[in-house]
Amino acid sequence: MKIPPDYKITPKILELISKVDANLIHLSSLNIPSKIKQNIQKKSLLNSALFSARIEGFSQEKDREVFDLLKAEKYVEKNVRKNFQIDKEFLYNLHSLLMFGEEKKTKSFRKEMGAIFNQAGVAVYITPPPTQVNQFINQLMQFVNSDKEIFPLILAFISHLIFEKIHPFLDGNGRVGRLLIFSILKAKGYGNGLSVAFEKYLNENKNDYYYFLGEGLKEPESYLVFMLKAFLEESNDLIRQIELAKNGEERLLPPRQQEIYLIIKDHDFASFDNIRRRFLKVPERTLRYDLKKLVDKKLIIKIGETRGSYYKLSK
Repeated sequence: MKIPPDYKITPKILELISKVDANLIHLSSLNIPSKIKQNIQKKSLLNSALFSARIEGFSQEKDREVFDLLKAEKYVEKNVRKNFQIDKEFLYNLHSLLMFGEEKKTKSFRKEMGAIFNQAGVAVYITPPPTQVNQFINQLMQFVNSDKEIFPLILAFISHLIFEKIHPFLDGNGRVGRLLIFSILKAKGYGNGLSVAFEKYLNENKNDYYYFLGEGLKEPESYLVFMLKAFLEESNDLIRQIELAKNGEERLLPPRQQEIYLIIKDHDFASFDNIRRRFLKVPERTLRYDLKKLVDKKLIIKIGETRGSYYKLSK
């Protein structure tokens, strides 16, 4: 594996970088009250965690996965500053927080062969043998911490691609790899302290994300265009959120209520039993409280009063 792979900064890539930069310059020029900025940042981190968990697919441990992702994001927020050197210990701690909810549990990379499987259970990519993982990760860290790539977004996205191809852990590589993007941008001082949670776009375009990630080493320019479009779309959305917040219309939901809202949105409407099947470890009373809060906030409406009632989004 060549690290980094050969890639070109095409006119299309430059155009997208310019548009993202323009959005971030616009955001930094806004006179945003500190309370609104904190709320937007909190919502951005929450959405990043929630949609990163959704990209990986449904799990009965979804609540725990989201909260562990939030812990890992807060670890990055606390520890990564401009010119921070990302190393293997940092990757171990990200993985440890994501998989176990606490630091210093992960102490090494995988010791066995691995593969990436499609939904049919067919191996679509065989990972490098474990004897090569440390060597490849060292090369990746040299690239990450160097000035070889002048565009922070390109550095972050190419590093994400390489990390996923190395697949250094048996599980959790997708979540660690997406947090690596966030970490690199912070280490390069990109974004003026505002996080762009582009996992929502990746989740909504999951098939394309996996396709371009899968073909990334062969078609790095196409992969970069897709990732830049994701970042641009979500930076546009960040501007809209700030405008809503300044007008008093911005809403911040706790993780489980946000997930319930998305379930109803995904299916147009849902019964209580539909929702309960997604949260088997959450008490029924707690779920009914969450639904009532969403109704009170006029985000959803309840149709009917009996056990046959269902919920749909408010118009």
